[in-house]
Amino acid sequence: MAIITTYPFKKAPLNKEDEIIISDSVARGQKTKTTDIESLTEATTRLGTFVFLQSQAVDVWTVKHNMGKFPSVTIVDSQPDPQTVIGNITYNDLNTCTITFGTPFSGQAFCN
Repeated sequence: MAIITTYPFKKAPLNKEDEIIISDSVARGQKTKTTDIESLTEATTRLGTFVFLQSQAVDVWTVKHNMGKFPSVTIVDSQPDPQTVIGNITYNDLNTCTITFGTPFSGQAFCN
């Protein structure tokens, strides 16, 4: 099972200066790599995940993901201990979706 953490340990939010450590057990031992938040973001985008940041608290988010498909979407709020939030997702086309919530808040949408 992969373990992802920061050094020194930090709950959130991460910034460009934080070092991210990724460890995973393999059949012949353990592999460990270090990276930074920009490299990790680029890698996840290449692997098919788009991260949308909504910094202002609003009740309707327009997410232009440019993925050419109707992705699954997971939403979390921007609290120190992020919680998953349920919203009404409307796929406008293969590259854009609109998410409507009952109350305004800021957070992130993960599309994959």
